[in-house]
Amino acid sequence: MKIKRYLVRDMQEAYLAIRRDLGRDAVIVATRKVRQPGLKGFFLPAHLEVTAAVETLLEAKPVTAGATAVGGAKMSAAGRIEAVAGSISGPGNGSWPGMADLQRELGEIKAAIARLQQPGADNNAPAAASWQESSLLEQELERELVQELLAGIETMDDRELISDIIRSRLADCLAGQVAAESRQRIKVFIGPTGVGKTTTLAKLAARYKLYQEQKVGLITLDTYRIGAVDQLRTYAEIMSLPLEVAMTPREFREGLERLADCDVILVDTAGRAPDNKAMLVETQGFLEAVPEREVYLVLSSSSHRRDLLRAVEKFRILDYNRLIFTKLDESTCPGVLVTVAQAAGVPITYISTGQNVPDDLELAEPYLLAQRIWEAVEKHGSGGRVA
Repeated sequence: MKIKRYLVRDMQEAYLAIRRDLGRDAVIVATRKVRQPGLKGFFLPAHLEVTAAVETLLEAKPVTAGATAVGGAKMSAAGRIEAVAGSISGPGNGSWPGMADLQRELGEIKAAIARLQQPGADNNAPAAASWQESSLLEQELERELVQELLAGIETMDDRELISDIIRSRLADCLAGQVAAESRQRIKVFIGPTGVGKTTTLAKLAARYKLYQEQKVGLITLDTYRIGAVDQLRTYAEIMSLPLEVAMTPREFREGLERLADCDVILVDTAGRAPDNKAMLVETQGFLEAVPEREVYLVLSSSSHRRDLLRAVEKFRILDYNRLIFTKLDESTCPGVLVTVAQAAGVPITYISTGQNVPDDLELAEPYLLAQRIWEAVEKHGSGGRVA
């Protein structure tokens, strides 16, 4: 077994490094947060230490999948195992400690493969396949994706191996559905009411100021909700950030001009009901005042799938290009993130896992999202929701 340890900023960086160094079969065996020693380390964000491992098979004479047997016929999987065993125990190889154990293990692998290749070998498969498929579907994943996740493993009864394979495949799928934020200076947060836009904005503001030492400015367009301005003003005062309040697109432009010296400007908007087109058009009027911006659609992962899918369609009028999912700690069906991101056609950038500012906010990372989904499969099953 090959084991390697990585010190990275986040799981996305670790995931890419592990795949590059150890391959797609590598498994993450341990993670922990570590800080730099001394006072400086107390204020700087913690790094992530990730340990990964991959199984290695000792082969005196490598045999590839395309190897051919005597007479030119391609070997079966069992035949290739037999060839490896023969290369170890063949003439002139002598004997070495542990060879007998290795030969026995190779024989067991060969026998297992032979059983799987025999008709009727999956007599015990229906029950195993049934819980896998139903649990994944109840996590609100699309049936086509579930079939891809289960392809070729329907006959397996080793739940730990099944878990590893599904998590790995799900992480591969998610790799194309997450993306880091761009360097766009103005970032706007939109979404339905009550999803946590303001709290999410405050978390990002704290990260930019405390961790990246950037000058941050805040603007709120939410003058409808009682206490909305006061909530953001409280955050601004705690972090000593400038705050502008805009009631019209003109005031919005003027506020942006007053924050011209800021490295990052975060814009909070009023929550909108997806079916209220007039209110969405009003928000669109504000956004047209800023041609260059990054727009985050903020959604609650504890919402029903049909409501989330309706939101991603109705909010397209505002040209969002990133997704943020909040309340992941309240959701029993995190698999809905995959379905919604596919429907939206834009990547997930952040997930929020609680109310603590700024801690409960994570960059979306394929392996960790896959891990959360599979944990929910095993813990919650259906989660009590039907789309």
